[in-house]
Amino acid sequence: MGDKFQLIHDVSPGTTGWTVKVVVAEKFSPRVAQRSPTKYQNITLMDSEGSTVQATLYGQNITAFQDELLLGKTYLISNALVKETNAEYKAKSGEIQWTISGRTRIRRVEENNSNLLISTYSFTDFEDLPKYMDSNVDISKFDTVLLTMWETFVDNECKYICQNLRKKLILIGKHLKVTSFNGLSISTKADSSFFIDGEFELVEEFKSWGHTNSEIIDNMISEKHYLTSTTSKLSSKLSVPTAEKDFTEIKNIQGLKTVKQFFWIKGKASVKVLNQTYWYMSCNNCNKISSENYGDIYPCVFCKCTDAKAIPRAKVYMQLTDPTGYINATAIGNPAEYFLQSNAEILMNETLIPTAASMRLSMDEDEIFYVKAITQELSPDCKFEILFIVNPSQIAGDKNKGKAPVEHIGEPIKFLEPTTKRSLFHSDTDDAQSSKKKCDKSTIEITKKNQ
Repeated sequence: MGDKFQLIHDVSPGTTGWTVKVVVAEKFSPRVAQRSPTKYQNITLMDSEGSTVQATLYGQNITAFQDELLLGKTYLISNALVKETNAEYKAKSGEIQWTISGRTRIRRVEENNSNLLISTYSFTDFEDLPKYMDSNVDISKFDTVLLTMWETFVDNECKYICQNLRKKLILIGKHLKVTSFNGLSISTKADSSFFIDGEFELVEEFKSWGHTNSEIIDNMISEKHYLTSTTSKLSSKLSVPTAEKDFTEIKNIQGLKTVKQFFWIKGKASVKVLNQTYWYMSCNNCNKISSENYGDIYPCVFCKCTDAKAIPRAKVYMQLTDPTGYINATAIGNPAEYFLQSNAEILMNETLIPTAASMRLSMDEDEIFYVKAITQELSPDCKFEILFIVNPSQIAGDKNKGKAPVEHIGEPIKFLEPTTKRSLFHSDTDDAQSSKKKCDKSTIEITKKNQ
């Protein structure tokens, strides 16, 4: 990038006559400030030494510069307002912050500094994603994973991807979140950013690999690996505790008020409220509740799928108990069917209050539950959802190893079906337009090669 210009660390409040050559390392979606109606957009700039600074645009300047400061491009910048970052934001944004306005001089430089940019990245393999699931950690083989895009990403990056599906675009994503949606998936956050077919040597390597293995990739798309592989991937990577110290005692999560925590609990489950509905009619695509009759084909208002089918889905409200206390929890889909030892269609046809003769209402022995705590809208306390259930007898052989991989357990591990999100599903015989017409969503299958 040359050395005749100042570096980022040379510029401080009060510095005049400076010009810095930078590459746009990250460009975040515009957001509205928490304490005012002002809209702002953050951009991360990097100099030739790899030092970075956060630059911010406000209000009308966001629109004015929307075609400037493009991700991965190089610019000469001068006359930005330089100030110290507020103390509460220094840990995330750094000591100094630039503000870009109409007085800022910005000139595009035709240089390719993509290798400098890519050298600062630490990539995460798909097989390592489970360790980051539902945490606040940012992450950046023939395998697939679902990518869900939100808000402005739907209208921008997702729209572009939909229009160019057949090109098998190469995506580099930063600040993505790993979630338990559909077993395992990744999604965008407000500060996520993407390079799509960026000018990197790594991208060219992936394109060459994709061309060589195009038939395999096309088969993975047509077989809809995005609906099956994420659950199996999670089941092969999560480890079920076998040591008693690794389980959470229920007394320690009673009255919990923290959002999205996950716990391994060893105990018994039982139905205390017999007069409840043990199923609901749902969309076969997004699992959201439906008012249609069983088997009806209809347009789902939640996922926008025009040929959704109404099917029953099991659910049960139960009590989990261990020697220290109890919590009430809900199981939906496969975990509910496993506990009740029945299926959704049978439950739908059950018209009387159930008895022990028609379904299981309690467990005689301890089993292992993977439980998710979720904040409720109208209550300060969390509610609990059972993601899957494990029979301890199936991991007895690994008791002395500390933990047993879920892949050694097999049935009856049952994952919840995916919850609703706007998604895009595409087969090899569909074009982008027909796919979007059929199911207007923003979840995309991402394929990655073995390293």
